[in-house]
Amino acid sequence: MRKIPKISVTIPIYNTEATLPRCIDSVLKQSFRDFEIVLVDDGSPDGAGEIADRYAKKYSNIVVVHKKNAGLAEARRSGVEAASGEYIVPLDSDDELPENALELFIRHCENDHLDLCYGTFLRIVGEKRTMFNHGFTGVISGEQFRMRTLTIGNNYGACFCMSRREVWHDDVFPPADKHFPSEDVLINVRLSKYLKRVGIYNDCVYHYYLNPDSLSNAGTLWAMDLWEAFFDEMRTYLSESNLLDEATEHTIRVREVEHLGFWVKDIDKQHPWYKKVMSYSTRTYPRKTRVLHALLHCPPLLRWCIKMNRKRKNL
Repeated sequence: MRKIPKISVTIPIYNTEATLPRCIDSVLKQSFRDFEIVLVDDGSPDGAGEIADRYAKKYSNIVVVHKKNAGLAEARRSGVEAASGEYIVPLDSDDELPENALELFIRHCENDHLDLCYGTFLRIVGEKRTMFNHGFTGVISGEQFRMRTLTIGNNYGACFCMSRREVWHDDVFPPADKHFPSEDVLINVRLSKYLKRVGIYNDCVYHYYLNPDSLSNAGTLWAMDLWEAFFDEMRTYLSESNLLDEATEHTIRVREVEHLGFWVKDIDKQHPWYKKVMSYSTRTYPRKTRVLHALLHCPPLLRWCIKMNRKRKNL
């Protein structure tokens, strides 16, 4: 009978045959040994699925799930469903875990009795390495985590974290027939409903690899319809869960202004979402958001200001 592992590391796979061995090997080298690896082949058209099968034949603690392509969120859902561990650690198939990542996670989770634990990550772009730290560290409630997730600037992505498997209820993932930008934000907002204690630490638990050729695509700009659907989905879920109070609505509105200013591909002043966001009273917003809201009245001026600011930062 197969032993139930303490930790399940779930890895969605799609078009990453070049990086998948490095990713899997980083988990196999962990100092904490009580784990399984769940590889979810999301209909990858390259040889990644075959690589996964070869690893599964060699290592008894590796499980492979093959499925039709349905997107990253659904692949993550399949990984959680196939996992048997007490804890879940998500890992993207082009990234790595440092050797002591699982050891750090389990120490924090068990010592502080956590439902969710976040570490920090090292971003690797070619030869350049940049460590990202959290501005806040400590233990907070699920409600506090939700508000911090909704606030721009906090690094609470889908990875560099570990959670109890029991908090992954059916409604944590967005509907399978819908795709949104920033799905990790939607997932964390939904997940927060089931969290009592969340720990945030500045221990490096993740190596995030970014291809230098893809830097121009970092912070991808999305169409207004998709961002409108993103915020509609967020509000609908929070409202149906009786979690959409005045403070939460205020935080969402601040985020809407910042997304409209920085993450929209083409601003259409006749779009219903634009008109809605521009109707907000910004008196209680942060100063940066108030300035951005004012500049949104003239999108060409806003784009020029963003361009000049980026040039200044690169000097």
